[in-house]
Amino acid sequence: MNYLRTKAAVAALLGFALVGCQPAVGSLNTGSSATVPSPSSSELTAIVQAAVEDRNGTVLDIPPSLLLADEQTTETYQDKRDRDLSVVARSKAGFKATGFIYTGFSTSVTVESIEVVGSKANVRFNEVTEQYQTSTADGRSSVPTSYALPLAATFLASADGWQIDSLVPSEHGGVLPMSVVED
Repeated sequence: MNYLRTKAAVAALLGFALVGCQPAVGSLNTGSSATVPSPSSSELTAIVQAAVEDRNGTVLDIPPSLLLADEQTTETYQDKRDRDLSVVARSKAGFKATGFIYTGFSTSVTVESIEVVGSKANVRFNEVTEQYQTSTADGRSSVPTSYALPLAATFLASADGWQIDSLVPSEHGGVLPMSVVED
């Protein structure tokens, strides 16, 4: 009888030990249906701010280095940014031919809403930018030109985190700043 209790106790302990070695029971994740951690609003806001500043920097006579790392952008976003650069360069050359260049800017971004659905996030925000310019006739202007623009950014989840995929005005028409190129 003592032998049977010992055998039962060993079997029970062995059973408990083996349970820890078993794979978790649950649904299988395949492909893109894997769970994606939700982005923080501060993470998305920082990427949006950097993207807008990168875009605005293109109008300066000597554009600054990009703030966004390639890991924070999709190939689609990078391709559009590259296409936009030639359009902005032509506009900037025309502006410079009239005797003006932009020498600086300051931008603030106010996020209005963030919607996350699976591996995609949409951010609606307002950009307010002041641009400082110099004229060959008058020198640096003490009064900046400014604009406010409602925009929408789309993000996609990746192995590197959330990446910006597009940045477009949410209202079309009107006079857009030189740095905004619509397709």
